Amino acid sequence: MKKYFLALTLFVLATTPVFAQQENVETRAMRDEMQRSMKDLHLESQELPYYISYKIVDSNRQVAHASLGALTSSGESHARVLTVTVRVGDYDFDNSNFSGGIGGMTELLVSLVGGNNILPIDDNYDELRRKIWLATDAAYKKAVEDLSARKAAQLNRNVTEKIPDFSKEPAHQESETLPPIVEKMSDAEHLVRAASAVFLKLPSVETSDAELEVDNTAEHYLNSEGTTYYRQVPEVYFHASASLQNGTGESFADTYSAHARSLSALPSEAALVASTNEISDRLTLRMNGKSAKRYNGPVLVEGKAADELFARYFSVHLLTHHSESGTSSLIALLSGSGTSGGSTTNLLNKIGSRVLPDFLTVVDNPQLTQLDGQPLFGNYKFDEEGVPSQETTLVKNGILKTLLITRTPVRGIHQSSGNMRELGVQPGNLLVSSSTSSSREDLRKQLIDLVSSRGLEYGIIVRRLSGAVAIEAVRIYPDGHEEALRNAKVAEVTSASFKDILAVSKERTLYSEHAQGTVLYTDADLVSYIVPDLLFEDMTIERSSDDTPKPPAIPSPLASN
Repeated sequence: MKKYFLALTLFVLATTPVFAQQENVETRAMRDEMQRSMKDLHLESQELPYYISYKIVDSNRQVAHASLGALTSSGESHARVLTVTVRVGDYDFDNSNFSGGIGGMTELLVSLVGGNNILPIDDNYDELRRKIWLATDAAYKKAVEDLSARKAAQLNRNVTEKIPDFSKEPAHQESETLPPIVEKMSDAEHLVRAASAVFLKLPSVETSDAELEVDNTAEHYLNSEGTTYYRQVPEVYFHASASLQNGTGESFADTYSAHARSLSALPSEAALVASTNEISDRLTLRMNGKSAKRYNGPVLVEGKAADELFARYFSVHLLTHHSESGTSSLIALLSGSGTSGGSTTNLLNKIGSRVLPDFLTVVDNPQLTQLDGQPLFGNYKFDEEGVPSQETTLVKNGILKTLLITRTPVRGIHQSSGNMRELGVQPGNLLVSSSTSSSREDLRKQLIDLVSSRGLEYGIIVRRLSGAVAIEAVRIYPDGHEEALRNAKVAEVTSASFKDILAVSKERTLYSEHAQGTVLYTDADLVSYIVPDLLFEDMTIERSSDDTPKPPAIPSPLASN
């Protein structure tokens, strides 16, 4: 019992300075209930919690949508959400990383969905405190139940390697604050109307949308070890998309996105409208392109397509999880690290082995805010568990050195890399560099030489991807001329495919996206990728599925305009 009172005393001493600076109703309610819970929360014959964390997220959003120049929705919202974590046992063995069988996996899903508690948006101390008390009580009872079940399950298992359940990390008091974004809804509505109107020139357009979202979110966090943080990092996000079908029912879609931390850093209205207009041009070119057919041979993946390919098929395997009773796949899926093919395996067994060509190095550095004059959006000072971000060399000269991890240890990696993000373990700014590189023009020449030496009719260049679908790809012939492709997709790509990269470009492309791939969320943390063009010795390109809805029975009324 003495150790809990000692921990409580240290917690109070450690948190006092930061809370003196960031004292408000939310932090005061969390602090007061934390002190009481660490001291008094227990069931008869059960242990006290050894760890509790609270996070309150205040979200203020403005969102405007338009289609073909017409406003479809516009509004502002304010929500306040509490997340509670309670751990019972100790750092070596607690209630986490366990769920028994299918029923347990269902309970895990329910607990994760229900782990967020809606709080009042009024700064009412009494009601906030009451909500935190009830959420803590429920989390504690669930933790006690899970620990008991886990102990029972351990009686029937031979544990050959004991891995701690939670890493010990030093306490930190952190703050990260940027000015909020102030946007008039009328200005947002004007922008999305103007941007979406460019799709009127596509007579066969089926769906189209332009969206502007301003997100001013503040996070208040504290845990019983003494770590506290306050984060206010706003984002303004523009997104445009369109889809259409040709006369045979083949579907085509394309998008454009832009991110910024302030309105002044966002591209101008004219630039956003021009980028949206390029969607129309790409869709028209692609719809009139040559029909894709199965191809095996050298492929050059350029620009954003290289970032997207690396993100979907390699970097996802640099994230690692630990769990028992077959729940690792579910945890990986919920945390957003599952691939489009459903695989959630990581490269843990490959540490120390070659996973890329010996001229490539991969580093995650969430501390960078820009690179080569380009703003990065995966930067953060500390992760969702309050662990400071750090530069992590994942692959050096082709050899896998480590993986990204949270405070949940895995075999051989027992300390957090500071990569616990909203959806679980995720990179921040993932940078691929090379000790040997070529110009883009030289890479094209190498591709053509490979095509000629192997007696192939043509090679393929992929310039943009959406998942596995190549939304911009061309055939390139030995004489250098290109033909646009339609309905092509990459196939049979695995993390092992990247060992066969022959060469990369000197130029690197920045691509930022919201982390995706989870059944619980659609958008979350921003991740930035910096990747050179990639020349693969062999890759399979095939025609995407023809299983699409039939086109409308009569043409769009826009066709007569």
